[in-house]
Amino acid sequence: MKTEIRRQIFHSIAGTIAIAIVLYFGRINAMILAGIVFLAGLIISLLVLRGFKIPVIEHTLKYFGRESESALPGKGALMFALGIFLILILFQRTEIIVGAFMVATYGDAASAIVGKTIGKTKIWENYTLEGTIGGIVVATIPLLFLFPIHVSVITATLGMLAELLPIDDNIGIPHIAAAVLTVLF
Repeated sequence: MKTEIRRQIFHSIAGTIAIAIVLYFGRINAMILAGIVFLAGLIISLLVLRGFKIPVIEHTLKYFGRESESALPGKGALMFALGIFLILILFQRTEIIVGAFMVATYGDAASAIVGKTIGKTKIWENYTLEGTIGGIVVATIPLLFLFPIHVSVITATLGMLAELLPIDDNIGIPHIAAAVLTVLF
């Protein structure tokens, strides 16, 4: 439980940094940085997988890692960086990109924390109704600073329901949110 909360706090911080980079340095610079971060992370992950000992990375993986990620150490962080990179490639408008990142960052973290702490009503494998509702509420709040209420609620709802798709949520959530924002805004 503690590891999952630490992961979600890190996830929120990393997503907030990604949003700030897009806002302050622009889409292209953010795309270049996200690509570099993804490739560097992939190389490090493959080195660790081959048995290389990198002290800071070993400690980080012990502190934040999941046992299910042993086949690709740091898979969650890699997928998050890849999701950011792909959104920056596929979508042009800053408000769409930032909105998608908000849902993926805050909604995803909230759904995991709420689901793990108070979730009781399972709706799919490791997902609970309480976690999904918590994610929708938390994702809606920052969206309201950029979009009308109906756009914010629909985007947060469909973005959080993307967790139920059979693809990594770091890819599914921001892409669904960005697509919904593109259609509605």
